[in-house]
Amino acid sequence: MDSPTSAPSGAAILPLHEIEPTATIKRRLAKLMWTVTVVMVRHAERGAGSDPALTPAGQARAALLARMLQDANLSAVFVTDTLRSRQTGTPAAQAAGLQPTLYAATDAAGLVAAIRAGHAGRTVLVVAHSNTVDDIAAALGAPGLPELADSQFDRLFVLTRSWCATRILRLRYGTPTP
Repeated sequence: MDSPTSAPSGAAILPLHEIEPTATIKRRLAKLMWTVTVVMVRHAERGAGSDPALTPAGQARAALLARMLQDANLSAVFVTDTLRSRQTGTPAAQAAGLQPTLYAATDAAGLVAAIRAGHAGRTVLVVAHSNTVDDIAAALGAPGLPELADSQFDRLFVLTRSWCATRILRLRYGTPTP
């Protein structure tokens, strides 16, 4: 009688070979299987004008964001070239010992490429605008996030991109806005 681990009589036993993937296969898999955690907010409350600064409420929200992310081990803080975006992201960047990185507000694909190239496997903060949050989420693999209303400053999104999906955690922080 055959033992449970032996092959049935008459069956040929084929040697088991491990085949290492080629460099090309590894490169293609890396493109598909990269991971990242993106904490995304809209800039905080702003004043009036063409490139307004943050209001006192906006400064308080930016300071709160920095405190909330103090243990997040951020590898980058991405901001647009607007004063309100830079002022929102700078406290978190300084708390993490980083300089904010500028990105073009309307280039979601370029932002995702920069995150992927230099921050895969890490956590980054992105300070966006009401009309770009949805585009960035879609570029990260999570379409369907609605555009924010002009009065919404308290939304915070944590997008976790893994090899199989992108998940969104929708949160609010600071003083509630409509």
